[in-house]
Amino acid sequence: MEGGKILIVDDDRTTAKVIELQLNKLGYSVVGVARSGPEAVAFAGSRSPDLILMDINLGSGMDGIEAAETIAREHRIPVVYVTAYSDEDTLERAKRTLPYGYINKPIRPNDLRTTISLALERARGEPLPEPGEHQAEAWRVHFTCNPAGVVTRVSTHGRKLLEEAGFESVEALLPEEHALHTANTVYHRRPQLITGKLGNRVFSWEYRPAGEGRSVRVTVTDVTGHAQLIDHNIQQASLSEALELLGTGIIFINENLKVFYANRAAIRTISESEDLKLMDGFLSCATPDKTAELHRLVLEDSGHIFTLDRPGNQPLRFLVTPMHSHRANYGRNLPIAIIYIFETAKDPQRIEDLVRSLYNLSPAEARIAARLVLTPDLHEVAESMNITYNTARTHLKRIYLKTGVNRLSALVHMIVTGPVGLLIHSAE
Repeated sequence: MEGGKILIVDDDRTTAKVIELQLNKLGYSVVGVARSGPEAVAFAGSRSPDLILMDINLGSGMDGIEAAETIAREHRIPVVYVTAYSDEDTLERAKRTLPYGYINKPIRPNDLRTTISLALERARGEPLPEPGEHQAEAWRVHFTCNPAGVVTRVSTHGRKLLEEAGFESVEALLPEEHALHTANTVYHRRPQLITGKLGNRVFSWEYRPAGEGRSVRVTVTDVTGHAQLIDHNIQQASLSEALELLGTGIIFINENLKVFYANRAAIRTISESEDLKLMDGFLSCATPDKTAELHRLVLEDSGHIFTLDRPGNQPLRFLVTPMHSHRANYGRNLPIAIIYIFETAKDPQRIEDLVRSLYNLSPAEARIAARLVLTPDLHEVAESMNITYNTARTHLKRIYLKTGVNRLSALVHMIVTGPVGLLIHSAE
């Protein structure tokens, strides 16, 4: 469910913020962060999330399981629990509330992505069951492992189920990092629950200490009928991982300057800049007039360059590029534009050499292209090179012809988001 609304419930502000940033990167909308059970119940009623990410341990008072029970009874909203090796009694209480998934702490991005995707797909495909409602017996296999994760015992019934399901052995049913899950269960002597995908089927794995803690009882449940990962989500995750590696800051934003995704470079730039802020998920500049200018460029259905001058520092450049779905997404709480953020290079000669070799530019053309990255104004570039504006414009037309673009913002976009963009940040 792309763009699903999620409520985070966690009494630790740092953990909640990390989860919020991860969810924003995955394209979800965080409608609030509750710090306690009663606050979670109140937010569930007032903010109508599609899913609640609920920490089980919320300090004193109402815990996450009690809050989930109340929410299920009063608001009918599905819950995914966040656990930190909870004791067996706590997990039994959690299971009775019919949660839509579990995520172990510390939270890993892949676990968060998979579990949230599964839960939202399930929520879209079936109604939330009434508390205590009977559920049909699911496909389950039980087996035992030693502390190293080696399977030591499988029941005859379990082997029959494996054969009927098309698994040659129980080892084919083991999740990624099975040995790590087994070791953690033995070491902490507490149960763990995870969800994931094998082939086209979705499973949950429950690890419990057994035999005085020296072996592990594993229960595998097929939940494919209740939840399904779709290829689109996998593709989105791969794209997100690729964007994280870029040196250029990238932000997906809507018409109200709400940020839906910001890669690592963008977050670093924002955190280190006094001229750019991210407040409650919305992007703003240090002054109202600059924020208004940025807002205007985001609303326009054409590319623009925006500059933040910083006394004593290199200017901060923005390339505001409308998405193809700019008009269709307007007013639907979806991104309409992409903002590329980059700082001007400290060594323009390196930029010049690279664009010359990459795009087969003449020395004069390469000099103009490199200087346009630093100062995206052709009049200023012409003056700095002691040539006329008409001469600079003639060179620019040849640059357009060789690079295949037809406007200044597109040229700068191509340079800073390509190999030169990596060069700009290579010294950082």
